[in-house]
Amino acid sequence: MSHRLKDAIVIVLPIVGALIMFLPCWFMVVVSFETPEEIASILPKIFPEFPVVRNYFILFDRLNFGRIILSCFFLTGVLVIGQIVLCGIAGYAFARFRFPLKNVIFLIFLSVIMLPGVVILIPTYLLLRDLRLVDTLTGVIIMELFSEFGIFLYRQHFLSIPTEYEEAAVVDGASIWQVFWKIAMPLSKNVTISFGLLVFIYAWNLFLWPLIVITSPEKRTLPIALAFLQGRYATNWGIVMAGATVAALPPIILFLLMQRHIIKGIAFTGLK
Repeated sequence: MSHRLKDAIVIVLPIVGALIMFLPCWFMVVVSFETPEEIASILPKIFPEFPVVRNYFILFDRLNFGRIILSCFFLTGVLVIGQIVLCGIAGYAFARFRFPLKNVIFLIFLSVIMLPGVVILIPTYLLLRDLRLVDTLTGVIIMELFSEFGIFLYRQHFLSIPTEYEEAAVVDGASIWQVFWKIAMPLSKNVTISFGLLVFIYAWNLFLWPLIVITSPEKRTLPIALAFLQGRYATNWGIVMAGATVAALPPIILFLLMQRHIIKGIAFTGLK
């Protein structure tokens, strides 16, 4: 095989793969601007013939989608901040401190990653019922604040940081909390941004657990609200695709703004 052919394959294959992944998203946006008659046509269109914004007006005016988005932003923001803080503290403790059964406890954390989440849904729900946290965002948040992957990620990163920085701060009189917040976490900026984006995408797309815990329509998360846009016998796909387009925008925008830090975070986490 000649070098030109190899170079052509290396260039063409990623382009084809990108098109395959991009086309469904593009058709989602196109359908959101189409009328029901255009949606019912057999052949899909690259561009809508007569684009309309009626589906978006219905989405926000009649279905109160704006309130659902604000609620989802609140839930996502709390989970992002909470997981960064708690996982950062736990990861730093596993990386720097010595305490009894440290390795055993860390292995228990890692073993939870291999446990399917559906296995603990029923006991978790019963626990929330006893705590009277069913049908509350608090009940959703409290069970999603810890991330085994986040603890592992921060631990690996802190192990890769030389201890001289922290030892110098301790000599200058800094406390453990000051060392953590002013030395360790600032040195972990790229890892924090990468992990924060992963948590944002995870929390933004939460479906199963909120579906079980929350029963009030005004407290539904965005994926659940999108699911309820589909009717039992008929579905207005223009409104559904408009909702899906709105839901997809925040993660895409955030990723485009933070992609440089994400690449650096992955490169320096020690996961090589």
